[in-house]
Amino acid sequence: MDPHQRVSNGIEDTALRVNIKGYRPKSPSVLLFPSLNFSFSLTSFAARLHPPLVIACDFSEYSLKQNLRLPLEMRYSSILAVLASSLLASARPVRQNRRDAAAIQTVFQFAQVLNQLESSFYSQAISKFQDSDFTNAGFSSSQMVTQILTQIQADEDTHIQALQGGLNGVGGSPLQCNFNFDNALTDVPTTLATARTVEFLGVSAFLGAANLLPNDVVDSAGIILTVEARHSTLLNVFSGTGSSIPSPFDIGLTPQEVLGIAGGFISGSCDLGITATNPLTVTNQNITSGTLLAVTANGISGTDNLFCNMLQGGNTTMTNLPLAQCNVPTGTNGPVALWITNSSTPLSGDVTTRATDAQVAGPAIFFVDSQPEALGQMVRPNA
Repeated sequence: MDPHQRVSNGIEDTALRVNIKGYRPKSPSVLLFPSLNFSFSLTSFAARLHPPLVIACDFSEYSLKQNLRLPLEMRYSSILAVLASSLLASARPVRQNRRDAAAIQTVFQFAQVLNQLESSFYSQAISKFQDSDFTNAGFSSSQMVTQILTQIQADEDTHIQALQGGLNGVGGSPLQCNFNFDNALTDVPTTLATARTVEFLGVSAFLGAANLLPNDVVDSAGIILTVEARHSTLLNVFSGTGSSIPSPFDIGLTPQEVLGIAGGFISGSCDLGITATNPLTVTNQNITSGTLLAVTANGISGTDNLFCNMLQGGNTTMTNLPLAQCNVPTGTNGPVALWITNSSTPLSGDVTTRATDAQVAGPAIFFVDSQPEALGQMVRPNA
């Protein structure tokens, strides 16, 4: 067997091949390259969860002080295999625990549908808009935007396949849902504003569902979460007016809350076994600090005895105000989650302790771009 290749549980690890000219290892052994200051997080993560999946090489007779060049061959299919094996390896130990298996199935199925939504959205956006549409929307380079959107769409497809593997590992079945983005794809500015919210939801969904998963599965969800966060940063930049990293912390949302926002894009039957919260819409445009928010939702016909709760990243409690005085606080920057409640007691910012009995509608997500950056203005100077 090739010392640079091992097979574990039927999954071939060819994600990383190392070839050093002029040297052939005599007795392969495991090496994590610490002296080379080299890291390959996906493979090392898989190796940690799945010990037989390792890189075999031995540098014991070779001077690490020499100028080494390590050509790396990385294949898309191999990376997917490693990712899927990580999800499967995480799921296997909890198979016999029906409660844990049910939680994994619910979270993975929900995440898989959310990634379907993202992939379908980007695919339609890329197909619809021409270079001139992005230029007219104020971008300095249309190619820059389409390259990033294409990469994001490819990432979402990879996540879908990996999550399907995780679902199969706990006896679940992936759902195939249909989506309608007619109102979100009217023009480039609307499309990118929607994408910004969708990517924020991708991060919030994984954060909010983490407490539902067994500890040995959380890491597997995390290797998708970090990529979703990178997508979110890029969409913040594409706004041209927002901060790339608006807060040192993010906001976790429950699956019910995420579905209350994203459910409007789902067309036809797509039973996730989750009851969505009452959808809430903020009707204001160009929201800034001090803006009096206007909202619509089923069951809300006035403002009496109703309160708005606003949550920014990093806050442990929400800003609670009478709905008639729901002004955006001074100093707000970045994404804000908004709930309507029938109680003057603020909702918890912690997704694990957030009361649901007082919630009337929400959350809705809106952005306050009070701290524009040079990077965004360079990318989209005429936003």
